[in-house]
Amino acid sequence: MSDPIPCRLVEFTPELVSGALERNGIEATVTDVRLEPIGTGEGFLGELARLHLEYPSGGSTGPRTLVAKIPTADEGLKPLGIMLGVYEREARFYDELAAEVRVRVPTCFYNEWDNETERYALLLEDVGDETAGDQAAGASLEQAHAAMLAAAGIHGRWWKNETITQSDWVPPIDSPLNLGLQDMFAGSFPAMVDMYGDTLGPDLVKTIEDFIPTTAQFLTSYGDISVTLVHNDFRLDNMFFGEELTLIDWQIIGCGDGSGDVTSFLAANLEPDLRRAHEIDLLRTYLDRMHEQEAGYADMDDLLQAYQGGLIFWLTAWTNSSVTAGRPNQRAVQLFDRIVERVAAAARDHEVWQYVGDFSFHPEL
Repeated sequence: MSDPIPCRLVEFTPELVSGALERNGIEATVTDVRLEPIGTGEGFLGELARLHLEYPSGGSTGPRTLVAKIPTADEGLKPLGIMLGVYEREARFYDELAAEVRVRVPTCFYNEWDNETERYALLLEDVGDETAGDQAAGASLEQAHAAMLAAAGIHGRWWKNETITQSDWVPPIDSPLNLGLQDMFAGSFPAMVDMYGDTLGPDLVKTIEDFIPTTAQFLTSYGDISVTLVHNDFRLDNMFFGEELTLIDWQIIGCGDGSGDVTSFLAANLEPDLRRAHEIDLLRTYLDRMHEQEAGYADMDDLLQAYQGGLIFWLTAWTNSSVTAGRPNQRAVQLFDRIVERVAAAARDHEVWQYVGDFSFHPEL
């Protein structure tokens, strides 16, 4: 495309939006674009705005709103996003994978990116009219069931598919990027204890302390079973519920075994009593849909073992995120507090300390 890729939200002009719509088969002339920033303080590596569109009176019209997404303008944070490849990953997802993934994603009207100029811009369908998931409030049983089917849709479609397993831009669990988490966890451990020591209790504090030096080995143990596309941020705040679940935010996709999406969702998004009552049934829903696609773990025992073994990582990862991601508003405070409480309950229920230093819980795939 000859026109410069937007690097500011105000650069999504009527002309640019009109051209994007036309290229997607919508003959409509946009006369004005009004920006409404959204997700402020939540998507710290990106900037988002709802574009309110106006058309000529009496003329043909297109969508009333769209969502624009660009990298953060923060000069301290954007290089991190570049280094992690999050902008390129989401752009390439919409270019190469979105049409075939077995879960609903927003229609993409504009997707331009350039690694040399470090410009990336997306113009997406606005799904805000659907019911937004709220991780702070927690999932209903109906939402959790829909999430398990959506996870199976992603994982089953790309199971042992070379498009993912041989990709040079979809990092596996044991990628150098992920192995660097060990040092990150070690650096934030004192803050974890200061902020969440009472919530975790002495047993889980010691479990995290013992696990951190083994994090790289834990992730490396997934090398042979990184066999499918995984979302890696599979949580209610990225889900919208209508006739079907719509999943957004594909910036940190990777290649894994699928259990990480399932484990993180059930542990961090369900209130403990609801999870305890329905955990096995929800895992069965996921496994049955995977088996319908001739994919997934061989049986329930294998999946449950992978789920329990993965909890120790997610206990550490979510507690780390809760002390490093910042707390820009009261909702963020509530969100992270509830996540740590939920994951700690799941970790204790499944006695995750038994998996410290033990990487034999991975069944073959």
